[in-house]
Amino acid sequence: MRISVDIGFGYTKAVSEAGQEVTFPSIVGRKFASSLEGILGGNQEDYIVTLSYPDKPEEDAQSYYVGDAAMTAGGNRTWEEEHAKNRNLEVLISTAVGLLNEKDEEPIQLAVGLPMTVFKAQQKEIQRKLTGLHITCVIGKKTKELQVDTVFVFPQGAGVYYAALHDINGEIKNVDLLNKQVAVIDVGYRTTDFLFMVRGKKGLVARPEPFSGSEDIGMNTAHMEIQTEILKPLRGQQVDLLDIEKALLWHNGMLSVKGGELDLKPYRARAYANVSNEITSRLKRRWGDDINTLASIISGGGGGDALHSHFENSFPVLTKIEKPEYANARGYLAAQALVMKGRG
Repeated sequence: MRISVDIGFGYTKAVSEAGQEVTFPSIVGRKFASSLEGILGGNQEDYIVTLSYPDKPEEDAQSYYVGDAAMTAGGNRTWEEEHAKNRNLEVLISTAVGLLNEKDEEPIQLAVGLPMTVFKAQQKEIQRKLTGLHITCVIGKKTKELQVDTVFVFPQGAGVYYAALHDINGEIKNVDLLNKQVAVIDVGYRTTDFLFMVRGKKGLVARPEPFSGSEDIGMNTAHMEIQTEILKPLRGQQVDLLDIEKALLWHNGMLSVKGGELDLKPYRARAYANVSNEITSRLKRRWGDDINTLASIISGGGGGDALHSHFENSFPVLTKIEKPEYANARGYLAAQALVMKGRG
Protein backbone atom coordinates (compact mmCIF):
# COMPACT_ATOMS: atom_id res chain seq x y z
CA MET A 1 0.00 0.00 0.00
CA ARG A 2 1.28 3.46 -0.90
CA ILE A 3 1.29 6.00 1.95
CA SER A 4 3.02 9.37 2.14
CA VAL A 5 3.94 11.12 5.39
CA ASP A 6 4.95 14.76 5.61
CA ILE A 7 6.60 15.18 9.00
CA GLY A 8 6.83 18.89 9.60
CA PHE A 9 8.34 20.55 12.65
CA GLY A 10 4.82 21.61 13.56
CA TYR A 11 2.42 19.02 12.18
CA THR A 12 2.47 15.55 10.65
CA LYS A 13 0.29 15.10 7.56
CA ALA A 14 -0.29 11.80 5.78
CA VAL A 15 -2.23 10.60 2.73
CA SER A 16 -2.93 7.07 1.49
CA GLU A 17 -3.34 5.86 -2.08
CA ALA A 18 -7.06 5.52 -1.26
CA GLY A 19 -7.16 9.28 -0.69
CA GLN A 20 -7.60 9.11 3.08
CA GLU A 21 -5.92 11.91 5.04
CA VAL A 22 -4.84 12.50 8.62
CA THR A 23 -3.02 15.31 10.39
CA PHE A 24 -1.90 15.88 13.98
CA PRO A 25 0.69 18.00 15.83
CA SER A 26 4.22 16.57 15.64
CA ILE A 27 4.31 16.28 19.42
CA VAL A 28 5.15 13.16 21.40
CA GLY A 29 5.21 12.44 25.13
CA ARG A 30 6.00 9.22 26.99
CA LYS A 31 2.96 7.62 28.60
CA PHE A 32 3.29 5.97 31.98
CA ALA A 33 0.68 4.15 34.06
CA SER A 34 -1.56 6.52 36.03
CA SER A 35 -3.96 5.86 38.88
CA LEU A 36 -6.27 8.54 37.43
CA GLU A 37 -6.85 6.78 34.12
CA GLY A 38 -10.55 6.32 33.43
CA ILE A 39 -11.57 8.38 36.47
CA LEU A 40 -11.39 12.01 35.36
CA GLY A 41 -12.27 13.67 32.08
CA GLY A 42 -14.39 12.66 29.13
CA ASN A 43 -13.31 11.12 25.85
CA GLN A 44 -9.62 10.43 25.43
CA GLU A 45 -7.87 12.82 23.06
CA ASP A 46 -6.01 11.44 20.06
CA TYR A 47 -3.72 9.52 20.23
CA ILE A 48 -2.40 6.95 22.70
CA VAL A 49 0.08 4.78 20.80
CA THR A 50 2.01 1.69 21.87
CA LEU A 51 4.91 0.43 19.75
CA SER A 52 6.79 -2.85 19.80
CA TYR A 53 9.28 -4.43 17.41
CA PRO A 54 8.60 -8.05 16.38
CA ASP A 55 12.21 -8.39 15.25
CA LYS A 56 13.44 -7.25 18.68
CA PRO A 57 11.47 -9.36 21.19
CA GLU A 58 13.91 -8.45 23.97
CA GLU A 59 12.73 -4.82 23.87
CA ASP A 60 9.68 -3.86 25.93
CA ALA A 61 6.74 -2.16 24.26
CA GLN A 62 6.65 1.60 24.80
CA SER A 63 3.55 3.78 25.04
CA TYR A 64 3.25 7.41 23.96
CA TYR A 65 0.88 10.32 23.80
CA VAL A 66 0.87 11.64 20.23
CA GLY A 67 -0.66 14.76 18.66
CA ASP A 68 -3.42 16.53 20.59
CA ALA A 69 -3.06 14.09 23.48
CA ALA A 70 0.64 14.96 23.73
CA MET A 71 -0.15 18.70 23.69
CA THR A 72 -2.45 18.17 26.65
CA ALA A 73 -0.03 15.83 28.44
CA GLY A 74 2.98 18.16 28.12
CA GLY A 75 4.79 16.45 25.26
CA ASN A 76 7.43 18.13 23.12
CA ARG A 77 8.36 18.78 19.53
CA THR A 78 11.87 17.71 18.53
CA TRP A 79 13.85 19.97 16.21
CA GLU A 80 16.95 17.94 15.40
CA GLU A 81 18.75 19.25 12.33
CA GLU A 82 19.59 15.67 11.33
CA HIS A 83 16.13 14.32 10.62
CA ALA A 84 17.08 10.63 10.80
CA LYS A 85 18.15 11.22 14.43
CA ASN A 86 14.78 12.67 15.43
CA ARG A 87 13.84 10.52 18.43
CA ASN A 88 10.15 10.98 17.61
CA LEU A 89 10.50 9.98 13.93
CA GLU A 90 9.41 6.36 14.25
CA VAL A 91 6.55 7.27 16.61
CA LEU A 92 5.15 9.88 14.22
CA ILE A 93 5.63 7.69 11.13
CA SER A 94 4.04 4.67 12.83
CA THR A 95 1.06 6.68 14.09
CA ALA A 96 0.37 8.21 10.68
CA VAL A 97 0.81 4.94 8.78
CA GLY A 98 -1.12 2.96 11.40
CA LEU A 99 -4.09 5.30 11.07
CA LEU A 100 -4.17 4.94 7.27
CA ASN A 101 -3.00 1.38 6.66
CA GLU A 102 -6.01 -0.74 5.70
CA LYS A 103 -4.26 -4.01 4.88
CA ASP A 104 -1.84 -5.45 7.43
CA GLU A 105 -0.68 -8.16 5.06
CA GLU A 106 0.37 -5.64 2.40
CA PRO A 107 3.88 -4.10 2.65
CA ILE A 108 4.03 -0.31 2.72
CA GLN A 109 5.58 1.76 -0.02
CA LEU A 110 6.38 4.89 1.94
CA ALA A 111 6.97 8.40 0.58
CA VAL A 112 8.41 11.12 2.81
CA GLY A 113 10.00 14.54 2.42
CA LEU A 114 12.91 16.63 3.67
CA PRO A 115 13.49 20.41 3.70
CA MET A 116 15.28 21.59 0.57
CA THR A 117 18.32 22.81 2.48
CA VAL A 118 19.13 19.33 3.80
CA PHE A 119 17.63 17.13 1.09
CA LYS A 120 20.84 16.13 -0.71
CA ALA A 121 22.81 15.63 2.51
CA GLN A 122 20.19 13.60 4.39
CA GLN A 123 18.18 11.80 1.70
CA LYS A 124 20.15 8.54 1.85
CA GLU A 125 20.23 8.41 5.64
CA ILE A 126 16.48 8.91 6.08
CA GLN A 127 15.86 6.27 3.41
CA ARG A 128 18.16 3.82 5.18
CA LYS A 129 16.56 4.58 8.55
CA LEU A 130 13.00 3.82 7.40
CA THR A 131 13.47 1.03 4.85
CA GLY A 132 12.52 -2.34 6.35
CA LEU A 133 10.94 -0.77 9.43
CA HIS A 134 8.79 -3.45 11.11
CA ILE A 135 6.58 -2.31 13.98
CA THR A 136 3.49 -3.49 15.81
CA CYS A 137 1.47 -0.34 16.40
CA VAL A 138 -1.47 -0.20 18.80
CA ILE A 139 -3.57 2.98 18.50
CA GLY A 140 -6.39 2.97 21.01
CA LYS A 141 -7.84 -0.53 20.66
CA LYS A 142 -6.67 -1.17 17.10
CA THR A 143 -3.50 -3.15 16.38
CA LYS A 144 -1.62 -2.71 13.12
CA GLU A 145 1.36 -4.67 11.80
CA LEU A 146 3.48 -2.21 9.83
CA GLN A 147 6.15 -3.39 7.40
CA VAL A 148 7.87 -0.72 5.31
CA ASP A 149 9.09 -2.20 2.04
CA THR A 150 10.41 0.76 0.05
CA VAL A 151 11.04 4.43 0.89
CA PHE A 152 10.90 7.33 -1.56
CA VAL A 153 12.30 10.69 -0.38
CA PHE A 154 11.41 14.01 -2.02
CA PRO A 155 12.17 17.69 -1.29
CA GLN A 156 9.54 19.69 0.55
CA GLY A 157 8.08 22.33 -1.72
CA ALA A 158 8.52 20.00 -4.67
CA GLY A 159 5.62 18.08 -3.16
CA VAL A 160 3.41 21.16 -3.50
CA TYR A 161 4.49 21.49 -7.15
CA TYR A 162 3.66 17.87 -7.97
CA ALA A 163 0.31 18.16 -6.17
CA ALA A 164 -0.59 21.18 -8.29
CA LEU A 165 0.04 19.30 -11.54
CA HIS A 166 -0.84 15.68 -10.74
CA ASP A 167 -3.29 13.61 -8.72
CA ILE A 168 -2.01 11.09 -6.16
CA ASN A 169 -1.75 8.43 -8.87
CA GLY A 170 0.55 10.58 -10.98
CA GLU A 171 -2.05 11.45 -13.60
CA ILE A 172 -1.98 14.98 -15.01
CA LYS A 173 -4.76 17.16 -13.62
CA ASN A 174 -3.56 20.65 -14.64
CA VAL A 175 -2.48 20.73 -18.29
CA ASP A 176 -2.29 24.54 -18.29
CA LEU A 177 0.61 24.60 -15.81
CA LEU A 178 2.40 21.53 -17.11
CA ASN A 179 5.02 23.36 -19.17
CA LYS A 180 4.79 26.81 -17.59
CA GLN A 181 7.30 28.60 -15.42
CA VAL A 182 5.89 28.56 -11.88
CA ALA A 183 7.08 29.11 -8.33
CA VAL A 184 6.02 27.53 -5.05
CA ILE A 185 5.79 29.11 -1.59
CA ASP A 186 5.51 26.34 1.01
CA VAL A 187 4.94 27.91 4.43
CA GLY A 188 5.60 25.46 7.24
CA TYR A 189 5.74 25.68 11.02
CA ARG A 190 9.43 26.49 11.34
CA THR A 191 10.61 27.10 7.76
CA THR A 192 9.34 28.32 4.40
CA ASP A 193 10.51 26.32 1.38
CA PHE A 194 10.32 27.83 -2.08
CA LEU A 195 10.81 26.52 -5.58
CA PHE A 196 11.36 28.35 -8.89
CA MET A 197 10.68 26.21 -11.96
CA VAL A 198 12.08 27.49 -15.30
CA ARG A 199 11.85 26.23 -18.85
CA GLY A 200 15.14 24.76 -20.01
CA LYS A 201 16.17 23.25 -23.32
CA LYS A 202 14.80 19.83 -22.37
CA GLY A 203 11.88 20.87 -20.20
CA LEU A 204 11.19 22.41 -16.81
CA VAL A 205 13.92 22.38 -14.17
CA ALA A 206 14.24 23.82 -10.68
CA ARG A 207 16.42 26.90 -10.63
CA PRO A 208 19.06 26.57 -7.89
CA GLU A 209 19.89 28.89 -5.00
CA PRO A 210 19.08 31.66 -4.44
CA PHE A 211 15.87 31.07 -6.45
CA SER A 212 14.98 27.76 -4.77
CA GLY A 213 15.72 26.89 -1.17
CA SER A 214 14.49 27.52 2.35
CA GLU A 215 14.14 30.41 4.78
CA ASP A 216 14.11 29.99 8.55
CA ILE A 217 10.71 31.60 9.06
CA GLY A 218 7.25 30.10 9.44
CA MET A 219 4.09 29.99 11.51
CA ASN A 220 6.06 29.51 14.71
CA THR A 221 7.63 32.91 14.01
CA ALA A 222 4.14 34.40 14.30
CA HIS A 223 3.52 32.55 17.56
CA MET A 224 6.77 33.94 18.98
CA GLU A 225 5.71 37.46 17.98
CA ILE A 226 2.39 36.96 19.78
CA GLN A 227 4.30 35.70 22.83
CA THR A 228 6.32 38.93 22.88
CA GLU A 229 3.38 41.27 22.17
CA ILE A 230 1.23 39.97 25.04
CA LEU A 231 3.95 40.61 27.62
CA LYS A 232 2.65 44.16 28.07
CA PRO A 233 -1.02 43.36 28.83
CA LEU A 234 0.13 40.49 31.04
CA ARG A 235 2.59 42.77 32.89
CA GLY A 236 5.67 40.80 31.98
CA GLN A 237 4.31 37.28 32.43
CA GLN A 238 5.60 35.09 29.60
CA VAL A 239 3.19 32.51 28.22
CA ASP A 240 4.47 29.20 26.87
CA LEU A 241 4.34 28.93 23.06
CA LEU A 242 2.39 25.69 23.31
CA ASP A 243 -0.32 27.41 25.36
CA ILE A 244 -0.59 30.11 22.70
CA GLU A 245 -0.95 27.43 20.03
CA LYS A 246 -3.64 25.62 22.03
CA ALA A 247 -5.61 28.83 22.44
CA LEU A 248 -5.47 29.54 18.70
CA LEU A 249 -6.26 25.95 17.69
CA TRP A 250 -8.81 24.84 20.25
CA HIS A 251 -10.31 27.85 22.02
CA ASN A 252 -11.08 30.43 19.32
CA GLY A 253 -8.04 32.47 20.26
CA MET A 254 -8.98 32.85 23.92
CA LEU A 255 -6.04 32.35 26.27
CA SER A 256 -6.79 31.47 29.89
CA VAL A 257 -4.39 33.38 32.11
CA LYS A 258 -4.38 34.91 35.61
CA GLY A 259 -7.95 33.85 36.30
CA GLY A 260 -9.30 35.50 33.16
CA GLU A 261 -9.04 35.34 29.39
CA LEU A 262 -7.02 37.29 26.82
CA ASP A 263 -8.21 37.47 23.21
CA LEU A 264 -5.26 36.59 20.96
CA LYS A 265 -7.07 37.17 17.65
CA PRO A 266 -5.94 40.81 17.21
CA TYR A 267 -2.35 39.80 18.00
CA ARG A 268 -2.61 36.88 15.58
CA ALA A 269 -3.82 39.15 12.76
CA ARG A 270 -0.85 41.50 13.18
CA ALA A 271 1.65 38.65 13.55
CA TYR A 272 0.40 36.87 10.41
CA ALA A 273 0.62 40.12 8.44
CA ASN A 274 4.17 40.75 9.66
CA VAL A 275 5.35 37.21 8.90
CA SER A 276 3.83 37.22 5.42
CA ASN A 277 5.40 40.62 4.69
CA GLU A 278 8.81 39.33 5.77
CA ILE A 279 8.50 36.19 3.64
CA THR A 280 7.39 38.31 0.68
CA SER A 281 10.35 40.68 1.09
CA ARG A 282 12.85 37.82 1.23
CA LEU A 283 11.42 36.10 -1.84
CA LYS A 284 11.28 39.29 -3.89
CA ARG A 285 14.94 39.93 -3.09
CA ARG A 286 15.79 36.40 -4.23
CA TRP A 287 13.64 36.37 -7.36
CA GLY A 288 14.10 39.97 -8.50
CA ASP A 289 12.65 40.88 -11.89
CA ASP A 290 12.53 37.20 -12.86
CA ILE A 291 9.28 37.03 -10.90
CA ASN A 292 7.66 38.59 -13.98
CA THR A 293 8.38 35.45 -16.02
CA LEU A 294 6.13 33.27 -13.85
CA ALA A 295 2.75 32.02 -15.03
CA SER A 296 1.72 31.22 -11.48
CA ILE A 297 2.95 31.27 -7.88
CA ILE A 298 1.45 28.39 -5.91
CA SER A 299 1.02 28.79 -2.15
CA GLY A 300 0.76 25.73 0.06
CA GLY A 301 1.92 24.19 3.31
CA GLY A 302 0.48 24.42 6.80
CA GLY A 303 0.52 28.23 6.59
CA GLY A 304 -0.94 28.29 3.09
CA ASP A 305 -4.45 29.15 4.28
CA ALA A 306 -3.46 31.56 7.03
CA LEU A 307 -1.13 33.72 4.93
CA HIS A 308 -2.66 33.41 1.45
CA SER A 309 -4.73 36.62 1.65
CA HIS A 310 -1.60 38.58 2.61
CA PHE A 311 0.42 37.10 -0.26
CA GLU A 312 -2.36 37.99 -2.72
CA ASN A 313 -1.56 41.68 -2.37
CA SER A 314 2.09 41.11 -3.31
CA PHE A 315 1.95 38.36 -5.95
CA PRO A 316 -0.61 39.05 -8.73
CA VAL A 317 -0.39 35.51 -10.17
CA LEU A 318 -0.82 33.77 -6.82
CA THR A 319 -2.83 30.53 -6.66
CA LYS A 320 -3.72 28.65 -3.45
CA ILE A 321 -3.56 24.91 -3.89
CA GLU A 322 -6.48 22.80 -2.70
CA LYS A 323 -6.04 21.66 0.93
CA PRO A 324 -2.70 23.49 1.37
CA GLU A 325 -1.67 21.61 4.52
CA TYR A 326 -1.84 18.27 2.69
CA ALA A 327 -0.18 19.53 -0.51
CA ASN A 328 3.27 18.08 0.17
CA ALA A 329 1.88 14.71 1.28
CA ARG A 330 -0.31 14.47 -1.82
CA GLY A 331 2.58 15.61 -3.99
CA TYR A 332 4.89 12.94 -2.56
CA LEU A 333 2.33 10.29 -3.54
CA ALA A 334 2.10 11.76 -7.04
CA ALA A 335 5.88 11.85 -7.42
CA GLN A 336 6.17 8.32 -6.04
CA ALA A 337 3.63 7.09 -8.60
CA LEU A 338 5.55 8.78 -11.43
CA VAL A 339 8.84 7.22 -10.30
CA MET A 340 7.24 3.78 -10.03
CA LYS A 341 5.85 4.20 -13.55
CA GLY A 342 9.28 5.29 -14.81
CA ARG A 343 8.09 8.79 -15.60
CA GLY A 344 9.51 10.72 -12.66
